Amino acid sequence: MKHLTKSQIEELKNSLLEEKEGLERHFEVDKDRTEDGQIESERMSTGELTAVDNHPADLGTETFERGRDLAIDDQMNDTLDQVNAALERIENGTYGISEISGKEIPFERLQALPFTTYLVDESPHDNVSDYRPVEEDIITPAAKGSGENRQQNTGRFDDAGAWQAVEDYGVADSPALSAQREVHNYNDLAEGRDSNDNFTESVETFAANDIDGSNQHVEQGEAVEVYEEKGEGDTELQINEADEEVNADVEKADHRR
Repeated sequence: MKHLTKSQIEELKNSLLEEKEGLERHFEVDKDRTEDGQIESERMSTGELTAVDNHPADLGTETFERGRDLAIDDQMNDTLDQVNAALERIENGTYGISEISGKEIPFERLQALPFTTYLVDESPHDNVSDYRPVEEDIITPAAKGSGENRQQNTGRFDDAGAWQAVEDYGVADSPALSAQREVHNYNDLAEGRDSNDNFTESVETFAANDIDGSNQHVEQGEAVEVYEEKGEGDTELQINEADEEVNADVEKADHRR
C-alpha cells in the first residue's frame, strides 16, 4: 500500500463506503423478506389463492422474477463481502496488493474497481458455457417455406410435434369459448387432429387388414368421407352406378344358367 498516497487511499476508502451503503440499502428496502432473503409468502406477494397447476403460464412470470431476484441478491452479497474485505485490508495496510503475484495494483485500476485483488492480466475470466440442451438432438426447427428445406424437415419432431404430443392430455380451453369456427367438441380443439404424418398416403388412414394381411377392408368413418370429398385416389377403378348395373346383369345371367 506504500505506492498509494494518503489522499488516494482516502478517495478509495470513500468509494468503498459509498458502495457498501448502496448494497446495504438494497437489502433494507423490502421489510417483508426473511433472513434468507426470500419473500415470506408467495400467496401474499402474487395474490394467487392457490399454486395448483391448471395452466402452463399461471405462475411463469412470478417464478422467473423470483429466480432473478435471488440471483441479484446472491451477486450483491458477494460484492458486499468483497467490499468489507477491502475495507479490512485498508485497516491492515495490505490494500492494493495482488493476492496472486504480490505486485502493487495501479491506482487507476483501483479507481475503476476499488475492491479488486488482481492485476488486469491476473483477473480470472468467466468461462462462457457452450452447453446446449439435450432436447436439441431430436427437436429440429419448424419447416418454413417450400422446396428442399420443407422436404428435409417433413415428419421430424419439432416444436409443433412437441405441442401435439402433450395436447392429447387436454388443454385449458372449451368448445364454447373457442375462437375457432367449426368446433363442436374437445377433439376439434386439437391442432394436430387432421395430421397424417404417420401415413404415406391418405388411403392408409382407413384401409385395414388383419394380422395375417388378409381380410382387407375399409374402416368407415370421417377419414373416408374426407377422402371422398377431396376426390383423392385413382377413380379409374372406382365402381360407379353403371358398373353396378353391369355386375347385376352378369349375376342374373349366371343364375339363369
